[in-house]
Amino acid sequence: MARGGWRLKRGVCCFLFALVSAVAWGQAPDEVVVRIDGRNAITRADFDSAVYMAARQRFYHGRVDDRRFQALRAEVLGELVDRRLLLEEAKAQGLKSAADVEERHYQRLRRSYNLAALPANHRGQIEKELRRRSAEQALVEALETKVKAVGKPAEKDLQLFYRQNLDKFTTPPRLRVSVILLKVAPSAPAAAWRAAQDEAGRIRGRIENGADFADLARLHSGDPSANKGGDLGFVHQGMLSRDAQQAVDKLEPGEVSAPVALLQGVALFKVDQRQEAKVNPLERVRERAQGLWRREQAAKAWQSFLQSLRAKAKIEIMNSKTTATMIWTQRADVVQK
Repeated sequence: MARGGWRLKRGVCCFLFALVSAVAWGQAPDEVVVRIDGRNAITRADFDSAVYMAARQRFYHGRVDDRRFQALRAEVLGELVDRRLLLEEAKAQGLKSAADVEERHYQRLRRSYNLAALPANHRGQIEKELRRRSAEQALVEALETKVKAVGKPAEKDLQLFYRQNLDKFTTPPRLRVSVILLKVAPSAPAAAWRAAQDEAGRIRGRIENGADFADLARLHSGDPSANKGGDLGFVHQGMLSRDAQQAVDKLEPGEVSAPVALLQGVALFKVDQRQEAKVNPLERVRERAQGLWRREQAAKAWQSFLQSLRAKAKIEIMNSKTTATMIWTQRADVVQK
């Protein structure tokens, strides 16, 4: 590892060595890193190739400090252990993976590893390995689908979930806004912007003297809403630009803003209506509430299932001197050797 940081520069050759050669990163690829229940091992090759791929995806800029890299190694080690536990459980339950799911994962892996760039005499070995990994991933997904099949909530559970998560079923406050936009090109000279500001001021004065905002929007506005009298409909926080939002936040219904300089030009805004936040009744949001409940329960079921697998397994770290394994063992009930 380079002093002061780790560089992601080994490319395909690193993966090739970790996967199919006799030496991976200077160590024997069949060296056991983790043993599960005395028989299910994670090898150095498994670990190093998984770390390499995770680093390539997360640290695409190619350089990361040692602390973050070691934390990544710990995270990957934990994921590999979970994967082995899940695979063994799926096999014990007699689950089968879907061929189309396997193929989808295989095609994704082929794109990730760019097999065309590898030496021809190694492609067959690597394709076989990618097929194996794809089949394993599909099998884990089959198990996950089974565990997360939580069904439909009982009415009392749904009502409790609704009451505890009212913010998820609340329509946020919103405004009905109209606009008159005097378009100015961003690259236009300052004189053009001053002219638009002056024109907007005159239009505002006409509105304050009784002229109809919608009629003037149809006549002067360059916004697509002009043919609707400038009506933008209801908008909520985040739909308008910061400057526009600041302008309309100060307005009461019926009031027109001072001219506001925007990227597209100079605008006048009018607030036509304000609607406060409103909690929707359960009957109106029942389908969404059921979906959110199922998602939450599925996530809980999956985490509980994983924890039960970890609790039942005997996990042995065979080389506890490495930083990665030391970080990971702080989070798991494992035997260190």
